[in-house]
Amino acid sequence: MQRLTINEIAKSCGGKVFGPPSLGDQSVTDIKIDSRQVQPGELFVAVKGENTDGHFYIDKALDNGAVCVVCEKPLGDKPHILVESTFAALKDIAEYYRGLFDIKVIAITGSVGKTTAKEMVASVLSQKYSVLKTEGNFNNEFGLPQTIFKIEKHHDIAVLELGMSEAGEMKRLSKVAKPDVVLMINIGESHIGNLGSRENIFRAKCEIFEYMSDDAVVVLNGDDDKLSMIDTKGAIFFGRNKSNDVKLKEILSEDMNGTRLTADCFGQQIELFIPKPGEYMIYPALAAAAMGARFGLTPQQISAGVESYLPVSQRMDIVETDSITIIDDVYNASRQSILAGAQTMKFAKGRSVAIVGDVLELGEYAEDIHFKIGEGLAKLGIDVIICVGKDSKHAWEGASGISKASVHYYASKQDLLSKMPELIKKGDTVFVKASRGMHFEEIVDKLKKL
Repeated sequence: MQRLTINEIAKSCGGKVFGPPSLGDQSVTDIKIDSRQVQPGELFVAVKGENTDGHFYIDKALDNGAVCVVCEKPLGDKPHILVESTFAALKDIAEYYRGLFDIKVIAITGSVGKTTAKEMVASVLSQKYSVLKTEGNFNNEFGLPQTIFKIEKHHDIAVLELGMSEAGEMKRLSKVAKPDVVLMINIGESHIGNLGSRENIFRAKCEIFEYMSDDAVVVLNGDDDKLSMIDTKGAIFFGRNKSNDVKLKEILSEDMNGTRLTADCFGQQIELFIPKPGEYMIYPALAAAAMGARFGLTPQQISAGVESYLPVSQRMDIVETDSITIIDDVYNASRQSILAGAQTMKFAKGRSVAIVGDVLELGEYAEDIHFKIGEGLAKLGIDVIICVGKDSKHAWEGASGISKASVHYYASKQDLLSKMPELIKKGDTVFVKASRGMHFEEIVDKLKKL
């Protein structure tokens, strides 16, 4: 992080400095919201989260060497910046810090595949530029500022993932990021329980445009029924349809190791190898190719970047044990991502087994969406379908109605774990996926020991 003075920080967030007279001229080397991570010379922002309040850990942060803290309550003679809201202050400071750099910011959003697209785009652009990217799941109003604070003078491009669960959130994220390029992957059903409809999700996602730069470039999935209707001057469209600027020409080969294809990138043919299975991986690869071409990369650099892509842990990780193959995709889930991931089971050498759990935050749509998940899995011809969780009973119902497969239902993860040795056979390929809150990594760990 580029050093900032306490006075600079206070001015950026409308705070008032308290402490020794010389405090305002002191500089900080980084900004943290977790007191356990604070190092000497850094600033601690005491934000209030869902499960805790940073104000409880102010003394710990100071003991760890914090120069100053940002807080909502007076701290006497302790070095602090007093603000009305530490949550708002965190974003205000990040917005100020982002404005200090002449850097191209790419903001990526969508209902499914944001992280894959972020990793793919960063991998491609890194072939030519110094790239900062969002790490882990730091894509919300707590995480985005922490990524912004990692920008250094040597960075040419920041590839930022923006997620949202409610109306207004994307607008607030866009205000911090001030994107020069907006990449939208798709509009699905994630958080439909909060937002009520795909149309509302679409509107909420489009808030990202409100704070983009005047000459910003917009890159959109032209196959998506919502995104294809956006009328933005100079927009770049990618997808499988022939009308797109960057489009699939031909799939040359595909198996569990990945997909090789040719793409038409603004009229130029490029061969790409995606080192992960599944046709749904084609979309982020095409988006990355579009981005590479937009930033002046050669076809060779674009191809090398796609082939160098490394997925985030628990995203289509293929684990070979002595007896089975596990496709670990437990990081998170939606209906679309479950069915897209399960399509890779067509490459299974032995029996195909899908273990799926609840998709959360669907509200009144949970029954219908889970039923469709079950139907979709059955139509893929998977040999064994195992549904786990309260809402997944409807997936079991959907699969049972049309499937010739062996379909099982377990109300809890614990119920399944005790039965797993009976269900899984040597030579099986097992796909595992559910929403993050289901903690299906426990199922993967059990599978590894079979």
